[in-house]
Amino acid sequence: MRAATLFALMVSALTLAGCVGIDDDSGDATASLKPVLTTTASNDQSANKAPLGIWRGGMTMLVMTTRNRTGNEDPWFGTGRASDPTAARMVMYPPSKSMLASVNPISSPGWTIAGVSPLSGDQPATALATQAEGRDVLLYVHGYNETFDSAATSYAQLVAGIKFPGVPVLFSWPSRAALLDYVTDKDSAMWSRDALEDTLTALVNDPKVGRINLIAHSMGGMVTMEALRSMSDRMGNNIGDHFGAIVLANPDVDTDLFKRQMKRLSPLTSKTTVIVSSNDRALEISTKLAGGIPRVGSGDSDALRQTGVKVVDASDFGSGIINHDIFMSREEVRAVVARAIENADDN
Repeated sequence: MRAATLFALMVSALTLAGCVGIDDDSGDATASLKPVLTTTASNDQSANKAPLGIWRGGMTMLVMTTRNRTGNEDPWFGTGRASDPTAARMVMYPPSKSMLASVNPISSPGWTIAGVSPLSGDQPATALATQAEGRDVLLYVHGYNETFDSAATSYAQLVAGIKFPGVPVLFSWPSRAALLDYVTDKDSAMWSRDALEDTLTALVNDPKVGRINLIAHSMGGMVTMEALRSMSDRMGNNIGDHFGAIVLANPDVDTDLFKRQMKRLSPLTSKTTVIVSSNDRALEISTKLAGGIPRVGSGDSDALRQTGVKVVDASDFGSGIINHDIFMSREEVRAVVARAIENADDN
C-alpha cells in the first residue's frame, strides 16, 4: 500500500474515533470533507463524488493522458505510450497544516495524488468535456522531463496559487522523465498532438463549456501550438471566440516557426502571453541541440512582440541552476498567469 493512501487511512481512523482532525479552522482541509481512499472501488467513488476544482479538503482535476496505465494505484500512469488516450478524474490532497502532519514521517510537504478514476465511454475527449459542467476551464500541458505525478502535483500548486475558480484539466504526454531523453520526449510530445487537438476540439464543441484557458510549459508549448494551428485550419477566425488566456511559459519552440505559426493564429495573438527568461539553462541546451536556432522562451522580447503577443521577461525572478519552471514556484510569475486569465475577456 502506498504511503499517501496509508496516511489517509490512518488519519481517517483517528478522526472517526474522535481523536484528531486533519486540520483546525485555520487550515485548508478537514477530515469530514476529504474522501477516504481504501480500495480501487473506493478510489473511483471518491474521485467521482469530490467536486471539480478547488474545494476545502483538496482539489479535483480532469485528466487527459496519452501515457500507459500502470495499475490502480500510484504511479497510475507511466512513461510509455498508450494505444489510446485515457480521460479521468483525479483527487488531490493539499499539504497538511496540522500538528499531526508536522510529526508524521510519511506526510508530504506538497500536493499528493489521492485517487484516479478513469471516465467511461468510447470517446475520451467527449467524456472529459461533459465532465466540465459548463464552467471555465484551465488546461495545462507540461513540458520535458516530467512524470505524471510531478506534472500533476506542480500543476495543483499553480492552480491553488492563483485560486482558479473553474475546472483544472491536465494534459499529460509520455515524457521519459530523464534529462538525457530530450529527443525521445520531443517525439512523444509531437506524437500526442492529435490527442490534445481532440481534447480542445471536444471542449470547444460542447456548448456548456465556458471559456477555455491554456497554459503550456516548455516542450508543451510546441505541442499546444501545433494543436491550435491545426484547429485554426478548420475553424478559421472563429477559433478566437472559444479561448480565453493562452500562456506559453518558457516555450521550447523554434523562434522562426513560432512567428509563422502566429500568422496563422492571428485571432489568438492578443490573447497570448509568452513568459521568457534569458537565463533558462534548459532552453540553452535545447538551442544547441537545434543547431543554434533560438527558442521562444529565451528569445528576443522585442522580436516576439512584433507578432502581436504579450511578452513578460521573468529573467530577474530566476533562482537556482536551471531556471526553467519559475512560473510554478515564484508568486510574481504566477501573478502573470492570473492576470492573463482575469483580462482574457478584454482581448
